[in-house]
Amino acid sequence: MPLNEKILAMTAEWQKEVAQQQLSEAEFVELEEAARALGLRVAQAALESLLAAAGPGYAGAALACGCGAKLKFQRYAERPVRTLIGEVRYERAYYYCRACGTGRAPLDEQLGQSARAISAGVERKLACLGAQLSFGAAQRVLTEFGIGLSERQLETVAEEVGDRAQQKSAHEACVASTQALAPARLRLVGAPTRTWVVEMDGVMAGLKDSTWQEVKVGAIYELGQRVEISAGRWELLAKQLCVSRGGVEEFRAQVWALALRSGIRRDERIVVLGDGAEWIDQTLAALFPHATRILDFYHAAERIWEVANLRYGEQTRPAKAWAEAKLTSLKAGKVGAVCRALRRLALPNTYAQARRDETVRYFERHRTAMAYDRYRAAGLPIGSGAIEGSCKHLVAARCKQSGMRWTPEGLDDILALRCWVLNDRLDELCPKPKVKIEWAKAA
Repeated sequence: MPLNEKILAMTAEWQKEVAQQQLSEAEFVELEEAARALGLRVAQAALESLLAAAGPGYAGAALACGCGAKLKFQRYAERPVRTLIGEVRYERAYYYCRACGTGRAPLDEQLGQSARAISAGVERKLACLGAQLSFGAAQRVLTEFGIGLSERQLETVAEEVGDRAQQKSAHEACVASTQALAPARLRLVGAPTRTWVVEMDGVMAGLKDSTWQEVKVGAIYELGQRVEISAGRWELLAKQLCVSRGGVEEFRAQVWALALRSGIRRDERIVVLGDGAEWIDQTLAALFPHATRILDFYHAAERIWEVANLRYGEQTRPAKAWAEAKLTSLKAGKVGAVCRALRRLALPNTYAQARRDETVRYFERHRTAMAYDRYRAAGLPIGSGAIEGSCKHLVAARCKQSGMRWTPEGLDDILALRCWVLNDRLDELCPKPKVKIEWAKAA
C-alpha cells in the first residue's frame, strides 16, 4: 500500500478511536497524548517506507570476503531497530562466509546501521544522557520518553561512544605533540594582547577493587571570558576541558592538545593557576616555560587557617583575627612578612610547630607565584575556582555519586564522553542528521 494511503487509513482508524473515547471533552494532556500517538505511528510508517524504497541490498549470489573465500547469499532477513519514533523493521539480504564465520548485510552498511539494534539517533541520546546522569537515572528518563532499553544496554552504548572519544583524544594529542602554538597574528596598533588562563587540579575517583585513583583535570579559557557578575563574584562564559586518569605525561599531552585547539598563539600571555603540586609545576616547565605561575590563593589561605587554629583554637575569635590579618598581607604581596610572623608565632606542641614550619617552606618555595597584589592589579584571577568547579562538575557530579565504583576502563570511557559533551563536541562523536524538510515547499 502506498504511504499516503497508509497514512489516510491510520488517520481514519485514529479518528474512530478518538470518537469512541470521547476525547472532544478531554483535558489538554489527553489530547496531546492522542496526537502524539498518531504522529509516532505515521512517522514509523514513513520511515519503513523510506527503508523499503532503499531496496533489500541484494548484491548477487556471492561477495568477496576478507579471508579470501566467498560470502554467499543466505536469505532475506527482517531487521528490527529501535528508533526515536519506536521500533521499525526492514528486510535486507544477508550473506555468510562458511570459511571464517563472517556475516554481512550490505543494506546495513549502506544505511550506516551498526550491529546494535538501535538507530544512530537513539545512540546519540544514550550518549548524551549517559554523560550527564547515572545509568539508572538515564534509563528512567529514556523510558519516560518511550525508549525501552535496560540500564546495562545504556551503559554499554555510552561506554562505546566514550571509547571513541578516548581514541579521538589520543589521536589529537599525538598530532599536537608534533605542533607548536600558532604564530602571532596581526593586531591593530595599541590593541591588547590576549591572556589565556590554564588551570589544573586532581580529584580522586573510586574503583571497584576498593582503591582510589587521581583523575587530573585541565581547564583553559581566555581571560575576557571571565566576567564579574556582582561584587567579588566571577563567572566564566566559556572554557575548554581535558581529563585523564593516566600518568602526568598522558595528561600533559592532553593539555597541550587543548591549548592548540583553544587557539593560543605564541605572542599571547599565558597564566598557569593551581595549587603547589609538583606535577603542575613540571607541566608548566614542560609546556609553558614563559608563563606566569600563580599559586591558588585559597590553598595558601587554608594553610594560614590551619596554623591559626592550632595556635588559638578552632574558629576562635583570636584565630580569626590573626588569620585574616595574615591573609590581608598575602593579598598585598607581603609573603616575606607573613613568613616572619609565622616563625615568631609561639605554638603549643611539636605537631603544630611542624605544620607551621611546613607552611613556611611551602610559601618560600612558591614565593615567586604569590605576587597577589600584582596579579590583582593586572586583572588576573588568584583563585582556581574554575578548575575546582570543573573537577566537581566533570568528575565528582557524574562519577562520585553514592555507591559508585568503576572499572578503570569504564571510568575512562565515561570521563572522556562527559568531557567531550561539556566541550560541546558531541556532534563529532554522534553526528546530527543533515536532512531538513522545508515544509513550506513540501506543501
